[in-house]
Amino acid sequence: MLHQIRKMVGTAVAVKRKLLPKDIIKLSLARFSRIILPLAPSEVLILRGNKFSIRIRPGNVTRPEMRTIVESEEINKAVDHFYSSVMLPQVSKFLDPSRSPWEEWIEKLDAHTSIPNDQLNEVRKAWNLFRQKFETTSSIHP
Repeated sequence: MLHQIRKMVGTAVAVKRKLLPKDIIKLSLARFSRIILPLAPSEVLILRGNKFSIRIRPGNVTRPEMRTIVESEEINKAVDHFYSSVMLPQVSKFLDPSRSPWEEWIEKLDAHTSIPNDQLNEVRKAWNLFRQKFETTSSIHP
């Protein structure tokens, strides 16, 4: 999904500000629904890190370079050093409240984010019908 993290953050902010209902995520993921979710600004949304685990299974061949990435303390220290010495100083520039992209975004979010309840109720009704039909079909054909 394009801009997935930005949509998740934007939607979370909109729900917290009571601009969108709490069930908007479930409704937006419902089959055949097209709900446009707010996009948070990309500034300061950075991936801090990721974690991989290696599953041990019979016949599962693990590439040696993957084991090195997962287990290397040296690599982890280098990543942490890069984050604190390069990324944080750059990101902190965006946190200046006089130039924040978030301030303008919040103003636009407050002014333009809403979905009429009758439209949301229509999606809720369709979602419930689909779910009931799915559950009925699943119970008949296990």
